[in-house]
Amino acid sequence: MFRQFVLSVPALCRITTFPRVATSYKTIVTCRSFSASSLAQKKAKKGGKVVQESTAEPIASIDYDQVNKKLQSVVDLFTKYANEAKLGKANPKVFDNLLIETEHGEMPYTSVAQTNVKGRNLILTVYDPANVQKIINAVLGSDLNLNPVADPNNKLTLKVPLPPITTEVKKEAIKDLKAVYEKLRNGTGSGKTGSLSSIRNDTRHKFSKNKKLDDNETKLWNEYEKNHKSYVDKLASLMKNAETQIMQ
Repeated sequence: MFRQFVLSVPALCRITTFPRVATSYKTIVTCRSFSASSLAQKKAKKGGKVVQESTAEPIASIDYDQVNKKLQSVVDLFTKYANEAKLGKANPKVFDNLLIETEHGEMPYTSVAQTNVKGRNLILTVYDPANVQKIINAVLGSDLNLNPVADPNNKLTLKVPLPPITTEVKKEAIKDLKAVYEKLRNGTGSGKTGSLSSIRNDTRHKFSKNKKLDDNETKLWNEYEKNHKSYVDKLASLMKNAETQIMQ
């Protein structure tokens, strides 16, 4: 017969008590790293000893392959916007988001025409002559400030003269790109890609809900922060380079 003493030991430890003699006991404490959470106590009696075990969920882990894939998708999306800003209105995809009212209903521009760049002009090749005027109306009704002109020698071709690239036009392009940059860096990230900030917040939620992290969580989080900052720096570098190239 023996008694089990209550000892002060670190939380989430395994306490095993063995009888040595009638009035002496040996206690082994085996600790594992856990995050703060509710404990489930387990007791088993076998071979004259009592084993009392505390179990809990392990500390949070980070799947860097998955996290980095999400972070890189934000950088890739900004790269796409930056390249379009560098091209300005000479971008052959400038009309791709337009919707054209055709006799078959509303259709995307890419389904009814294609665009190429020739000098300081955009050349629109229309697949169906019935849609020529409808495309002109759609372009004029957009905020692109472009004016398609029908080619008198080819009824399926429209020519769109590009405005001169002034300093004001360049500054406006940079302003628009900065808005995209801020959204992809600090936005709430409700869209499919999200933002660097929203991805960071999602990762942070994997840790203890307590405001203060334990030592293991702190170490893991500090490692993540260094990784996250590398993507923030990438985004900032892309913005700086794009601004320089646009103003050239």
